Amino acid sequence: MMAYLGFFTSAIVSFFQFFINYIRTVYLAFKLDGPKAVPFLGNVLLLKDEEEMEAVGTHVYARHGPFMRIWVSILPVIFIYEPSHLRVILGTNKYSEKNIFYSILHNFIGEGLITNNGDKWKRNRRLIQPLFHVNILETFIEEFQNSAERFVDKLEGVTDTNIKISTFVNDCVLDILHNTVLGIPVDKDSPYRQGEVLLVTRLVRPWLLLEKIFKQTESADKEQQQKRSLHEYTKKVLSQKRSTNTFSKKCLMDMLVEIASNNKEFTDEDLINETVTFMLAGQDSVGAGIAFSLFYLAKYPDIQQKVIEELGTIGTITGMKELNEMKYLEQVIKETLRLAPSVPILARVLTEEVVLDGKTFPSGTNLLISPYITHRLPHVFPNPLEFNPDRFSPENLEKMHPYAFLPFSLGPRNCIGYKFAYLEMKSVLSAIVRRFELSLKPGYDSYQMKYRTTIRAKGGIWLQLKRRENVIR
Repeated sequence: MMAYLGFFTSAIVSFFQFFINYIRTVYLAFKLDGPKAVPFLGNVLLLKDEEEMEAVGTHVYARHGPFMRIWVSILPVIFIYEPSHLRVILGTNKYSEKNIFYSILHNFIGEGLITNNGDKWKRNRRLIQPLFHVNILETFIEEFQNSAERFVDKLEGVTDTNIKISTFVNDCVLDILHNTVLGIPVDKDSPYRQGEVLLVTRLVRPWLLLEKIFKQTESADKEQQQKRSLHEYTKKVLSQKRSTNTFSKKCLMDMLVEIASNNKEFTDEDLINETVTFMLAGQDSVGAGIAFSLFYLAKYPDIQQKVIEELGTIGTITGMKELNEMKYLEQVIKETLRLAPSVPILARVLTEEVVLDGKTFPSGTNLLISPYITHRLPHVFPNPLEFNPDRFSPENLEKMHPYAFLPFSLGPRNCIGYKFAYLEMKSVLSAIVRRFELSLKPGYDSYQMKYRTTIRAKGGIWLQLKRRENVIR
C-alpha cells in the first residue's frame, strides 16, 4: 500500500513540476518576439513555406533579435542562434538531451547515437568514438578513392550536356557507404536507395506528433514499412557475415561486431541501430554537401581554378596526407556548408534552468538551434550571402568565434563522423574537378532551399561537365 502511495505521490509531484515549467515557458515565450502564429496551429504553416523560411533564416536577427519564439500548436519553441548562447547550450553535457522532435527519428532509426539520450548514449558514444580515430579513417581512403573513380568514369558518359548532378552524387555516396559501413558493394535492391524519413510531414501537422493519432495514418504505415526494410536488410548482411565468417574489420559494421563481442551490454539491436544510423546520417548530409559544393565551384570559375592549381601541386592521392593538403578545397567545402548546412536544425530540451542574456529559460524549455541562421548572421559573417572561401583561411579562422560555424554541431554531441565526412567530400570533389571543367546549366545560377531532414536544392543541382584537355593525375 505504501509503495502505491509513494508512486502516486511521485506522479503527482512530477505532473505539477511539468505543469509549472510549461507555464513558465509559455510566459517566457510571450515575452519573446517571433513570427505571427495561427491559433492552435501555431507557426507550423511556416514550415511548409520554403521561401518564407529562407527569408526568416536570412533576416531573423534584424526582425526578432537574439531569440525567436515559434509555436508548434500549443508548444512554445525557442530558436537560439548567437554563438555565445550556443557555447552555453552545446558546450556541455548539462544540456545535451534531445527533445520531442527526435522522437520522430527514434521511431524510424531506433536507438542510435542521433536519437539516444542519457547513459545509453554516453556508453555507445564511448564505445564507438575510437572507430573514427585518424588511424581507422586512413583505412577508408582507398575505398573513397575507388568509389570516386567509379563515379567520374560514369560521368564520362554524360559530358557536354545538362545533368542533374545531385542524383549522380547520391549514387556515389551510397556506393561509398555500402563499402565502408556495410562492407559490401551497393546493389540495385538496396533499401537505402529509398526516400527519406517522413519528418517534415509530421512537423507541419502537429497533431501527428501524437503517436496514437499518427499510427492511424497512411504515413505511419509507410514509415514502418521503410524501417522494416532497412533493418531487415541490415540484419541480413550481418547474418551472412556471421554464417560465412567474413569479417574483414575494414568496415564499420565489422568493427561494431568486435565491440559487441567485447561488451555484452552492446547488443545486436544496438549494432543494427547504429549501422542504420551511420548509413542514413552519412547519405543525405554528405550528398547534399558535395552537390552544393559543385554548384559553387561551377558558379565561380576563379574559385574552381584555385582548386585546380592546388590539386596540381598535390599529385596522386595515396592516403590521408594528400587529402589533408587540400587546404583551399577544404575552405570551399566549409563555405558551402556555411551557406547550405546539410542539417538545418538541432533540437534540445533543457533539463535544468539556464540564463541567457538575462532571460531565464526554465527546465523543460524546447530549444531549436539553426546552423542555417547562425551562419547568416551579418555581425558574425559580414556580407553573409556572398560566397567567400577566404572566410575559412587560417588567419580568419583564428578570429572566428568557436561556436560560429557548426555544420556538424559542436560540443559533446557533435557528429561523430564529421572527419569521415570531410575526407569523403574531398575525395569525391577532387576526383571530379581533376577530370572535368564545371559550369552551370544556363538559367540555373541560383537555387531554392528544400527543407527536409537535410537541406537540399529544390529541383536538384544542374551542371554541365566538359572533360579537361589536361586531366590532372
